[in-house]
Amino acid sequence: MGKNSAEVVSIGNELLIGHTLDTNSFWIGKKLTQLGWKLERVTQVRDSLEAIKDCVNEALRRGPTMLFTVGGLGPTHDDMTLRGLSLALKRPLDLNAEALHLIREKYALLDRAPSLNRFRRKMAKLPRGSIPLPNLVGTAPGVLTKIGRTTMISLPGVPSEMKSIFTRSVVPVLRQAEAKRPEEFRVRIVGVFESTLAPVLARARRKFPMLYFKSHPKGRETGVRSLIELHVYSTGEGTSKTIKDALSYVLRELRRTVRTPRPRGW
Repeated sequence: MGKNSAEVVSIGNELLIGHTLDTNSFWIGKKLTQLGWKLERVTQVRDSLEAIKDCVNEALRRGPTMLFTVGGLGPTHDDMTLRGLSLALKRPLDLNAEALHLIREKYALLDRAPSLNRFRRKMAKLPRGSIPLPNLVGTAPGVLTKIGRTTMISLPGVPSEMKSIFTRSVVPVLRQAEAKRPEEFRVRIVGVFESTLAPVLARARRKFPMLYFKSHPKGRETGVRSLIELHVYSTGEGTSKTIKDALSYVLRELRRTVRTPRPRGW
């Protein structure tokens, strides 16, 4: 994979049986894009040591710069992400003193004399060489592990906890890469069917290969006219001017095909 590439592995039976919608991957993808990173793949796997191990190893063979795992860091029997990582990386799980301190501090806020039983201590057992990431919202810390050229970040599945750790501990790491943030424009077009727009976008992609074009049908406005949202952003050296030139080109080409394409949000 290229520089500043990322993958996400979302872990949990609840994601695969239709019980829980994977909003975490959606949120991470949006943040990565805003920071100039490219999310290449999202994979969902069950709470299975073999599935986690195999999925992580497959991702590492592809060599992303960042590999995120989400879910499975808690104290219960089906929280097995760190054990799966231990198998994948062939690194033993060690009781991490810093992680244990973070967990003890969190439970001290809930109980004057917290007992760190084996279930709570389980959250402090990290693959050897890993670094815990403070969780200001919940109890299970995130985990950072370096594997060759890939940095692996393991995050809790609870959205508020995941977002807190990502914002506080992961964003600074991502910003160190000094990735170019994409320029982005959205335009709404009324009265043009997507099948009419498709050949115009094909020509635009050839003319502006550094840009990403995506049409999103939004149904029919007032029940009669079609409504499409056109999303254009730079994937390389594109600039605001390049994107505006591309949008002007698309609208000119549409005028040759239909009478009055009506852009909104120009």
